[in-house]
Amino acid sequence: MKKKWKRAAAAVAGLLAALVVLDAFCYWYYNPAGYVWDEFRATDTIREPGAFTSRAQEGFAWATIDENGYNNAQVPGEDGVYALMMGSSHTEGLNVMPGEDVSSQLQARLQESDVDGCVYNIGISAHTLMRNAANLERALERFEPTDYVILETQHVKFSKTSVERARNDGFARQAPTQSVICDWISRRPLLRTLYRQWEALARGSEAEENQAGITPEQLAQYEAALTELMQKLRAEADDHGVDIIIYYHPHLVLQEDGSALPQEDQGCLEAFASACAAAGVTFLDMTDAFLAAYDEAHILPHGFSNSAPGTGHLNPEGNALIAEALCAEILERRAAE
Repeated sequence: MKKKWKRAAAAVAGLLAALVVLDAFCYWYYNPAGYVWDEFRATDTIREPGAFTSRAQEGFAWATIDENGYNNAQVPGEDGVYALMMGSSHTEGLNVMPGEDVSSQLQARLQESDVDGCVYNIGISAHTLMRNAANLERALERFEPTDYVILETQHVKFSKTSVERARNDGFARQAPTQSVICDWISRRPLLRTLYRQWEALARGSEAEENQAGITPEQLAQYEAALTELMQKLRAEADDHGVDIIIYYHPHLVLQEDGSALPQEDQGCLEAFASACAAAGVTFLDMTDAFLAAYDEAHILPHGFSNSAPGTGHLNPEGNALIAEALCAEILERRAAE
């Protein structure tokens, strides 16, 4: 009888030891900084200021969140913000090491060209272009950039509801956590990792775009709605004395013959570009640059060595391509002044 109890105790001890090891591993493997409310609503939420974060499910990266709750090496100094970067987790850049995100690479390139000023990153996960459009006025008031506000999008096809909410500031504000249970789970590395995997399987694809076909009449209505939204964004940027740039980074899908094609709706892309042009908003389409990088050097802008090729978040090379294009656009404007 005593042997059975000893074996049972040993089994329990072994299980607890395994859980401790797994918990320690998961702390490094997926340790996102938690969310708190942004009192200024430049973004719906911010990360916990000063928190440490590490990730290894897509790339290998770690960083410390700045005192404003965003992923930057430091907060703006006395000279303020030269260019304000707004976007989703792609802009936030927590899947690449500090210095490899698009904001850091853009600032480094500008400094090499004798353009001083802070490129400040307020990207936050799940903040799509439409949500950032709704928050734009508050973000400009909060950070007061002197020259540019730059918005990121990985889609050019949005639902009618999303466009309307962006124009009318009608999005329900994202909460830091969805429930007390989620908050409790988020603070325990092993449970957090398991919950993340379950959530991904349950949710499936969250692409905001409508995958159904679109008629020419619907496309014209879509372009008109986008134009109205872009005019609003242009007016808000003008009120704060800054130029506005929107850059688009489509995923490249590998084909059986080894080639790559952009994952995009050509009709919606043309409508989006036309709406930006009509409103005086600079639209930077990275499609050609991405295809050239793949054709010439087999570089895919998304995906990592430990994830599926061409999927997921922007990698260091993808961020570098975008930073190069943004820097060239800014320098061209400065030369023309």
